[in-house]
Formats: sequence, structure tokens, C-alpha cells
Amino acid sequence: MNLEQQRAAARKLCNKLDVTVHPYGNAWWLLGDSINQVIGEIAGLSEAGLRQMRRPGFSRA
Repeated sequence: MNLEQQRAAARKLCNKLDVTVHPYGNAWWLLGDSINQVIGEIAGLSEAGLRQMRRPGFSRA
């Protein structure tokens, strides 16, 4: 899988989990319920990786 295909798969996963993905300079901003994280690359992102980003007590208004 090339980089663009990996990014598309990560966006699909995020969409499934109700996490929005925004380009943020040379990085990516992930925003969803209990997630507010800027990461360098979304290619290769997994459901387990997203679970680790969750912050207890943070709720998207």
C-alpha cells in the first residue's frame, strides 16, 4: 500500500469512529469524542492507536 492509500484507510477508520481529520500544516489534527490530538502522520493509524489517544474526561462540545 502506498502512502496515499494508507492515508485513505486511516481517514476511513477515523470516519467510522466519528473522529474528524484536518490537515494542520505538515501534520494532522484528529478531533473527536475524547480525542484532540495533532500527529505527524495518519498513514498506518490503527484503532488501537486511536484508543491510546483518548483522554478521559474530555468531551467534544
